[in-house]
Amino acid sequence: MRVSVKLPKSNSKSSGFTFTIHYEALNKIRSMPLDRSCENNAVLMHINKSQISLSKNTVFTMIALHSVGPTLISVFAATIADAAIVEYNWTLRPVRASPKDTSFSVDCNLNRLMLLINDEYPGPTLRAQVNDTIRINLVNEDPSQSFSLHHHGLHMFGQPYYDGTASASQCAANVLQTQVYEFTVNEAGTHYWHGHMAMERGDGYEGAIIVTDPNDMRETELEATYDEEEVIFLQDWYHLDGPALRAGLDAIPFIWIGDPQSFVINGGGLYLRCFENTTVDPSLCANNCSIDNYIRTIDVESGKTYRLRIIGGQTLIGVNFAISDHNMTIVEVEGTLCEPFEVSSLDVMPGQRFSALVTMDKDPDSYWATTSVRYRSSGPYGGIIFRYKGAPETNLTLNGPFPDHPLWNETEPTEVLERNLVTKNIDSYPDHDVLSADENAIRRFVLVTTQATDQASGMLRWAVNNVTYVMPPKPFIFSAYEACNVEGAAPWPETIVPGSVVLPEAPPNPWNYTEPVHESVGSYNKESEPSMIPAVEGEIIEVILQNARALNNVSEMHPWHLHGYSFYVIGRGNGVYDKENDMSSYNLENPIRRDTVTLLPLGWTAIRFRATNVGVWTFHCTMTAHLLMGMETLLVVSPDRLESPPPGSRACIETSLAYDESNTSSGTTIEASTTTQANSDDPYNSDFEDTVTSGSLFKGSAILIIIASILGYSHFD
Repeated sequence: MRVSVKLPKSNSKSSGFTFTIHYEALNKIRSMPLDRSCENNAVLMHINKSQISLSKNTVFTMIALHSVGPTLISVFAATIADAAIVEYNWTLRPVRASPKDTSFSVDCNLNRLMLLINDEYPGPTLRAQVNDTIRINLVNEDPSQSFSLHHHGLHMFGQPYYDGTASASQCAANVLQTQVYEFTVNEAGTHYWHGHMAMERGDGYEGAIIVTDPNDMRETELEATYDEEEVIFLQDWYHLDGPALRAGLDAIPFIWIGDPQSFVINGGGLYLRCFENTTVDPSLCANNCSIDNYIRTIDVESGKTYRLRIIGGQTLIGVNFAISDHNMTIVEVEGTLCEPFEVSSLDVMPGQRFSALVTMDKDPDSYWATTSVRYRSSGPYGGIIFRYKGAPETNLTLNGPFPDHPLWNETEPTEVLERNLVTKNIDSYPDHDVLSADENAIRRFVLVTTQATDQASGMLRWAVNNVTYVMPPKPFIFSAYEACNVEGAAPWPETIVPGSVVLPEAPPNPWNYTEPVHESVGSYNKESEPSMIPAVEGEIIEVILQNARALNNVSEMHPWHLHGYSFYVIGRGNGVYDKENDMSSYNLENPIRRDTVTLLPLGWTAIRFRATNVGVWTFHCTMTAHLLMGMETLLVVSPDRLESPPPGSRACIETSLAYDESNTSSGTTIEASTTTQANSDDPYNSDFEDTVTSGSLFKGSAILIIIASILGYSHFD
């Protein structure tokens, strides 16, 4: 064992030392009795041996930020017992396939620009356990675009600056810049990560997140019911890249993104014009276009049960997923364990995730699993193959046999699914008491989604309660923090956040939402600003999402996702929501708890949650085009209780020529990728002691604070 200790000066107010244990010491640590103390001179180290399982190159570094005596420093390593630090080094760069190198083609089409992490599509799967700390070193090697990284389904409780939403919670990583995301994971389940700046997730910038909890009996009981697991990652695939599609949305006249050219599952699909040799320009097609080369295969064994973690990574279209001759049993919805429910096919909308158990109990063969488009009249099919061990060598063709799917506009399968998705052991969720809340304690919103022509710009936009969301010039969380901390500020939620509009709790111009859009709404959206719902920590909020018609008189399906929270889906119905009559249909016993909900055409959906997570959280349609056109708002929860923003998260405004220098100390330069010493004159950091590490802030106090980080290795074995 090699131990190195640097003791601080005895008169230091807040100083540090490092305590380094190399791999050779780990076996000795594990052999110690639980809670045994090791004393070395004036250093007391408390070790719990459980779950110490590290790679051979791992080095622990622990930093104490407060001296409790001239020679005595206490290091509590309790986090070793229950958690690990999982580190990923990710490089984001643009790539494209060509006739000389087809390896980056996902569907036989060439010359399509992609944005990939570590040259993988889908991107690397992020795996962790509950209470682990994840550290992602993200390097943006794109020479022309800025990006952020959102972890869809992870609530970032108490970590609002790491939600990864550009313009809401942070500045995006600029060209050739590095950003470090370091956060604690609290939500077991099936989630996914993706860019959250514009349309980059449709260019390949996304991947799965799998979080397990070995200390949760419910999770371990579920794990005992299956043998293996597989990720099913769904994505609609356009041959125009994100910036080109986005330009059309902002064009006058408007250019809709249209149908995707193909649909890919686990990074593989077929562009039929290439496959059938009917494309206008053969040079745009790979010369190796075949089912074997471009459709992915999952190898399975007879008699085994598989957990399929199905992730809706689409940018526009909802789909129905089914496996030939095999039923699926739904057991998890977006981190919530549900009562098992068997289905022959499953609707998966953009941003939604499910776990389904499938038993391979058919004759050894190869079976198609396919997707069909839902709630849009046209679009491509997707496919993946389940191949039994010992299956005949014959190859599948596009002649099938294929599983059955509902018609594109058939709502009954979705309604049956939604009715039967109920939370298992709902009393085990600490927020279930919102279901029995007194009516007077509930703050209720009715949000109506409509289209509008912006009177000032002439652009076609979406609006919520007659307000079109517009991205602010700097992350809104900074504006809210500043507004609450300026001298003379009114108490929250009466605080005025400059440059924003408070979303009305009901539409200012109500009408029969099953009829064409009211003229006063469709011809002019009242506001075009960053809109917000101001909430106080602890409030119980109920939101009724009410669908309406677009300007073309069509009502679309909209999946809505709330960052920072899971909510209970307590009700849904057709037509216009009627509080007096529809509340009696609510399920307040065991509704499904999730974070992305389907709003059906000309229907309504009611959700309820308690606002316990302080911060700024976006609430938006997960169809990226609709989001960018303004179908979004912000849930702003008690920003007066926010900690000061980490320096790296505000790099974009501190490097702007238009940035107001009065907001920072003169001469201070902050880089998102570096460890920076905070300036005590900086108003953002005036309430903190003088240590800032990896973009995280730690208050100096009489309580010892420990940072544990992994050096020199990217993951745990």
